[in-house]
Amino acid sequence: MRYCYLGSYIYVLANIRRNLSNKNPSNKKYKIKKMNTKLLLLLSLFTIFSCSNDDNDIQKNQVNIRLENNSDLRFENATYNSVNFGDIEPGERTEYKTFENQYSYGKVDITINGEEFGWVPIDFVGEGLLENGNYTFKYNFNVDEQILTDELIKD
Repeated sequence: MRYCYLGSYIYVLANIRRNLSNKNPSNKKYKIKKMNTKLLLLLSLFTIFSCSNDDNDIQKNQVNIRLENNSDLRFENATYNSVNFGDIEPGERTEYKTFENQYSYGKVDITINGEEFGWVPIDFVGEGLLENGNYTFKYNFNVDEQILTDELIKD
């Protein structure tokens, strides 16, 4: 969600308009008003560009990971690299969690119908770290084979 200080912007524009009235170049007050107008114009530009982008405190300079339940079953107590993402209903996604130095896979534990599924990486030889950004691990559970599968998507 984007937040801007629109009220400040409107106030600055109103002051600029008011200061531009009474134009008399020989008047000392006019020169001061002209200088104030320039200052207000700079402040209005600053206000316009001082918008912040607040996406639930997502850090753009780090690796942000969320989990998605791509199955028809409820995931309970889903964890990725020992960080608990909680319960995930079918078709739902969790909020992003911030990580440092993450690979394209990690330790996963998910409880489905009271039974635990997941995996533990043996090593990361030959793997590179994920670039900074937002990622979604889409997990699916194959009921027939009783295995959990994943897909990593860069958002």
